[in-house]
Amino acid sequence: MDYKRGSKRLSYHAWEIRSHLTSASIDGTVAAGAMLHFDETCECHIIPSKKFPSGGEAIQALEIKASLCIDESESHPGTSTRTRQC
Repeated sequence: MDYKRGSKRLSYHAWEIRSHLTSASIDGTVAAGAMLHFDETCECHIIPSKKFPSGGEAIQALEIKASLCIDESESHPGTSTRTRQC
């Protein structure tokens, strides 16, 4: 996996996590976000409240946050990611 690229797609259960780097500053820190898609429909946006020292760390943190959000949603049937905060 090349974490230096600006975006990444990861399949997780029946979901697709689409992570992307949104900005980089002069000091090298980066900001990132992710969208969780189910059946090609975006169900949730995840935007961390911190910056990361590298693109790799940002993407990895987003993948973990997104997979936990999906797991939490699946453990509560009838609750979609649309009705809860990730």
